[in-house]
Amino acid sequence: MKKIDRIIIVGFGSIAQALLPLLSENYDSEIIIFDKEVDATRKNIASEYSATLNEKLITKNNFHSVLSPLLSDSSFLLNLAVSVSSLALIGLTQRFNTLYLDTCIEPWDYANQSNNLKSNHSLRENLKQYAQTQSSTTTAIVGHGANPGFISILLKKAILEMALRNGIHDKPTTQSEWAKLSERLELQVIQISERDTQISSKKRAPKSFICTWSVDGLITECLQPAELGWGSHEVDVPLNAKNNGYSLELFEQGRNVIVKSWSPNYLEFNAYLLTHNESLSIAEYLTLDTPSTPKYRPTVYYAYHPCDQAVDSMHLLCNGSEDQIESKEVMKDDIVSGIDELGIFLISRKYKSLWLGSNLSIGKARKMAKHNSATSLQVTSSIVAGMKWAEQNSESGVLESENLDWEYIYDFVEPYWQPIITQETGWRPSNNDTLQFHSFRVHPKKLTT
Repeated sequence: MKKIDRIIIVGFGSIAQALLPLLSENYDSEIIIFDKEVDATRKNIASEYSATLNEKLITKNNFHSVLSPLLSDSSFLLNLAVSVSSLALIGLTQRFNTLYLDTCIEPWDYANQSNNLKSNHSLRENLKQYAQTQSSTTTAIVGHGANPGFISILLKKAILEMALRNGIHDKPTTQSEWAKLSERLELQVIQISERDTQISSKKRAPKSFICTWSVDGLITECLQPAELGWGSHEVDVPLNAKNNGYSLELFEQGRNVIVKSWSPNYLEFNAYLLTHNESLSIAEYLTLDTPSTPKYRPTVYYAYHPCDQAVDSMHLLCNGSEDQIESKEVMKDDIVSGIDELGIFLISRKYKSLWLGSNLSIGKARKMAKHNSATSLQVTSSIVAGMKWAEQNSESGVLESENLDWEYIYDFVEPYWQPIITQETGWRPSNNDTLQFHSFRVHPKKLTT
């Protein structure tokens, strides 16, 4: 097991700020932080936890010279910034035998040659190619926050729970065994289902974009093409869509794709289909046979209704860019009520569907850890769990959440996500019994609060 004496954090937005209280509980390590912006809030939180905060933007021109002197086999690098390349930082940490974790696969720049934003499929495929050459090297965990991340841990728990409730006692351990059990349960659709009802006491200014986590992260997801894991049962491929084997890339931005979802507290709701790494990694993980000609694969996607003030903010993206936004703010101390209901929703053709996830409230989150909202605590607890696993499995190469010890991660995170709810439902997206993607899509392309 590795002993960590230094933690380096790239990016000091709301998630990294909320992470410091959990790091202080679990580590007695030097903490060094880099961020492009240093304000009074950032200074005060860093000082409270004796962290060194540096005002420096990490770029492709300086990352090597800035970070290399800090890296060693007793360091841990956390990439919590938008547009700081995961691939570049993983390559650097591998040279120094430094552990690594991020919450999203990031490029240096999301723009591509066609003037659209890069898809998660292309980002993930590039990283997979690199990972194949790093199978027994220093552990680097990619895409391990709440979702992507812990939601893939909940996936396995939910599959076992659904199986047990239907008299199936399989105990899968390998990828193919999990896929076979998913097929046996006739899972056709898996939603990462999230309804955030947290409310701020502040009134949103007309040109301000606010949300409960990273504003830049949410804007990027809204403007990227909508993507989903594409199931083997699907017949009707949407118009203007690109089939990438195990995934489907719509030509529409995520802010324009609305789907029906369901959760135990909110029941049926409309949500944005935003591109997320777990939609692709789960779909590929549960594939039987080849990605291009699967015997079985479920359709998988992220169905997200942000807090109402974030939905109002998203109207500023109506021209397909962020040009109308004059200010950005993350809701945190000003949140007065609400929960972040986040779970895995298994929809079966044969059995009752099952939702398993968190109903974490803002009040409980604040009692558990300072500087946290319900949204941030779901992310930060998963980050620390991933770090702890990496310390004990320090030569596992480049991994996604599906390849971690799900029971270890679950046991660590579960107290932070409580109450964790498991509920069966007969809900269907429409009166007909089809679980084709078109049955879940909602028109017109607007979501109201």
